[in-house]
Amino acid sequence: MHPKTWIWLGIGVVLLLAAANLAILAAFPPGQQHVQEPVKRVDWILPFGPGFEYCGPYESPVIAYDGANETWHLRNVTAYNRTINLGDRYSLDPAHPEDIRYTPDVAIEGGQVSLDFFIRNLAGEDCARADLAMTTGTTTLNTTTGSPEGNIPPGAATTLPIDDLAAGEWREVRVTADLPRPGQEEVLYLTIDLTAPYTLTTPNGTPVDFDFRRETVTLLGSNTSWKEEIDPGSTPDPDYNRARLPRGSATFIIMGIDRSEPIPPPTFPTLRAG
Repeated sequence: MHPKTWIWLGIGVVLLLAAANLAILAAFPPGQQHVQEPVKRVDWILPFGPGFEYCGPYESPVIAYDGANETWHLRNVTAYNRTINLGDRYSLDPAHPEDIRYTPDVAIEGGQVSLDFFIRNLAGEDCARADLAMTTGTTTLNTTTGSPEGNIPPGAATTLPIDDLAAGEWREVRVTADLPRPGQEEVLYLTIDLTAPYTLTTPNGTPVDFDFRRETVTLLGSNTSWKEEIDPGSTPDPDYNRARLPRGSATFIIMGIDRSEPIPPPTFPTLRAG
């Protein structure tokens, strides 16, 4: 190619890049921040379980089953019993996070696994009495894809009552579930769900029902949050409303003690006390 052709080609590329930069500056002038989508959180009793921390089923804690001795063992105990900071998700004002720290304290006793769930009353009402619902489900885990095989059928719900949870207060709730026995070549996936109550009772005996439209909206990075307005004359669809109840989850992989883990366990950063 002729040298002058190369020169004109280079000039053309420079002009195209300059035009692209000018278009970007026109769309986003200097000093103008990109507006983030608002984050919404329902104002109710909110449960949290460590399952939220796992990006995929294969990152869940592994429990090894010894069929010869009918015993179960949690692998990598330290990694899964680390402290989790919940301040940016469960603060009274999400725009101003509190220092909220929670540890699952997963333990195995006999043929059961137990752990702590975190709950906080963000309903704006003192709760004298309410019933959480715990359900479990088990399915086979595909070791190639790292995903459960099909839907996970939930078991029967177990009621966990909570008493005297004042507005803004939080606590940990201990949950216990039976452990399944995997076959020799099976890898099972166990889920434990803790669902918020549909109704809470205030200290004066007044029942307050859940309404998914009661939300706090936050613009992250702006230190700004507000409550959503609800038309006083409107009522939500009961079935849709109940389906939107907040819930927390914990998940476990159950496999034979002689099997190797399908995917190496994750590593988590250590949260240091401030």
